[in-house]
Amino acid sequence: MPVMDLETNMAASNSIPAAPLATFAWMWGVPIVAMIALAILLSSGGNIELFKLLNPFMAQASDTLWSHLTTLGDTSLALLFILPLFGRRSVLVWQFFLAAILATFWSHGMKNLFATLRPPAVLHEGSYHLIGPMFEHNSFPSGHTTTIFVLAGLICLQHLDNKLKLAVLVLAFFVGLSRIACGVHWPVDVLGGMFGGWLSAVAAVWLSRRWQGGLNIWFQRILALLVTLSAVWSIFYYDNGLPGTWLFQFTITAICLGLSIKGQYRLFRTDKLSI
Repeated sequence: MPVMDLETNMAASNSIPAAPLATFAWMWGVPIVAMIALAILLSSGGNIELFKLLNPFMAQASDTLWSHLTTLGDTSLALLFILPLFGRRSVLVWQFFLAAILATFWSHGMKNLFATLRPPAVLHEGSYHLIGPMFEHNSFPSGHTTTIFVLAGLICLQHLDNKLKLAVLVLAFFVGLSRIACGVHWPVDVLGGMFGGWLSAVAAVWLSRRWQGGLNIWFQRILALLVTLSAVWSIFYYDNGLPGTWLFQFTITAICLGLSIKGQYRLFRTDKLSI
């Protein structure tokens, strides 16, 4: 089958329905709540006090729990969740790519704009609980929280069961809290990550319905190759600095790679494509 026919079939099989992707609550609830909570904390000056309340309270749970939760928000790992989608859900791959670009601009743009100090640079040593590396700069917003809420937003904006969406949202919320538990982010940083990550997902879904350039089969193939190489690299070379999380990271990476084999085989075939 010619490449042009493959591209046509891919676009046709992944056409985006005209019906709304989500109710108002699912689409705007998270950023509205995050914005209101952010405004309250900033106006009341309660950001540091809330950190001092939450950080020692969450330290009563094991460091292992919070380390593994926060690993889910690591961009290098979260990127790999796109692997099982290649050759199966090209629209979601395209939305994931767009959201990642938008979230990167949000996270790094805000960090460079505000250049706020993290808890280890503000609080006295021993007055808070620290898990993992001691970061001191570029606090707002939390990159891990931004990343996990991009993923959660993309899932919750699809036509899926509300129970599944709620479970994903709760998990994302605890990943955000883990940044406070690890002692490297303020509550406002987490709220900023929720706000920017979710809006990046909303914007990506909206944009994907109007610009379908990413459904091009060659774009999908190149992206699949790059993400696969990134997964292999992460297995052998990447260290997130959090103790005891390597096996967890390795397991997720291996699962994502394994689940992607069939889809990538279909994607890279030149005689047949049915997604």
